[in-house]
Amino acid sequence: MDYFQQFKGRFLGVMQLDDCDILLQTLIQNPDNWYVYDTLEPMPSSTISADDFISKITHIKTIIDKDHDERYCGIVYVDDLKKPTFVKIFHPKNLGKTCGSSENPPMPQWLISKEKPMDVVLEFGPKEESEGFISKCLKF
Repeated sequence: MDYFQQFKGRFLGVMQLDDCDILLQTLIQNPDNWYVYDTLEPMPSSTISADDFISKITHIKTIIDKDHDERYCGIVYVDDLKKPTFVKIFHPKNLGKTCGSSENPPMPQWLISKEKPMDVVLEFGPKEESEGFISKCLKF
């Protein structure tokens, strides 16, 4: 299965904050051979060192704890809770208006995987809208 298939595959939503903490701790306890793809930055071409991985996961947890104002999680998705190989994490301040149920759902900010990433932003991100004739001529 390639990266795009994994990205679009079946994920479990981590709904409880305690479960999110357990998942992130599981990742920290197994820090080797991970790719961490922040979709706002260039796509990584190699795995991250164990120390950098622990630092990134700790940083992401800090963002979730600080910026996620809900009593439930709902922004972390994983392929397998006990033996994760692919995790999607949405930034709590970039969930869009309908939290993913729109035609163009938001892109996860962090993709943590054992598989080498492919450019999901280009493949699945929102497509640029082409301006119509009237929009080009008249700027409102």
